[in-house]
Amino acid sequence: MIAAGYALTALVGILLVVSLATQVLGCLATRRFFQDQAPPPWPVVLPKVSILKPVEGASAITAVAFASLGRLDYPGELEILLGTIRREDPAVALAAQLQAQFPGHNIRLIFAPVRGTNRKTSIMEALRQQADGELLFFSDADVVLPPDYLRHLVPRFTPPDVGCVTCMPRGVPAASLGGRLVALHFNFNSLPQWMLAYRTTGIHWASGATMAVRRPVLEQLGGFTPFLNHLADDYELGNRVSGLGLRVALPPLLLDCATAPESFRDAFRRVLRWQQTIWRARGWQSIGMLFTYPVFWALLLVALHPLRGWAWGVAAAVAFIRSLLALGMQPAVRMPDFSRCIWGVPLVDVVGGLTCVAAFFRRTVVWAGHVYSLQPDGTLVSRSR
Repeated sequence: MIAAGYALTALVGILLVVSLATQVLGCLATRRFFQDQAPPPWPVVLPKVSILKPVEGASAITAVAFASLGRLDYPGELEILLGTIRREDPAVALAAQLQAQFPGHNIRLIFAPVRGTNRKTSIMEALRQQADGELLFFSDADVVLPPDYLRHLVPRFTPPDVGCVTCMPRGVPAASLGGRLVALHFNFNSLPQWMLAYRTTGIHWASGATMAVRRPVLEQLGGFTPFLNHLADDYELGNRVSGLGLRVALPPLLLDCATAPESFRDAFRRVLRWQQTIWRARGWQSIGMLFTYPVFWALLLVALHPLRGWAWGVAAAVAFIRSLLALGMQPAVRMPDFSRCIWGVPLVDVVGGLTCVAAFFRRTVVWAGHVYSLQPDGTLVSRSR
């Protein structure tokens, strides 16, 4: 028993050291990638662009995200398509406001039939069918696009081997515990994980912050129809584009994603759903996520030796180092209100570790008020609450 205890302590200690090293590498990769870079030049011929925004429900965040669409700076032809399912959805009124605010823009509202268990994918398929652009830009409802968004992304399609362009979100914290934790998860858990993947294996998936794709490529895939029932629609799109032998490009641009003013419980469930998405999409390839939460492993060390002062000292030192690493990433991330949120970095590390482990076993997904059973292949089956 004593030998087993020593072995377990050694194992946790190794995982702790590996996680700290991974965080250091992620911090360095992030700082290097998001150094100020001028966007590449416009292509000689500007393609027609379709901006496609699927949405269900509405809030102040949705209104800001919608308004950002009207302020996009693009010298070429541009159309904006907003999609929802229900005609009584609050987003319908916001769409009408956007049309009135920007009468010179080509803005249309599309109502989508529910064709699969992933309602968002059903909306995106309806938007795809109605879009006229050569380049199709999908983004989640809570993503605010900067005016120079297309200036950064359209030129990325100039190389013929690029089939998809994606962006990472920057969490903008709401004034609640849950909102701050979700924003910290975006900026200091997910982002360094992506940067390490980009530097090692490359990106073979997409993020919901932006899924930009050539129209012929998406048509070659059959649109979104082949994965209408999948939880990870963004992963599926990027991965299938990559499967065609085309690259998924990642520009050094973070897109503001305003978090909801939710409770800790709701934020935990949201992060858990994201972790489930990654586990079911990437399978055992995502095991490396477990090696990116040093505070989680430090607290496990405390749980093994709760009466040992050295264990508590190690946990305190690791939490301090983890906060310093986040501080080192901040010049690249530029998270709003970071000074009021930095205290939560060790906590979000623990949340990340707990949800990463729980996601491996959990088979139920709660998403936008709907409950689903998550199948081993990543598909969703609707179930009553």
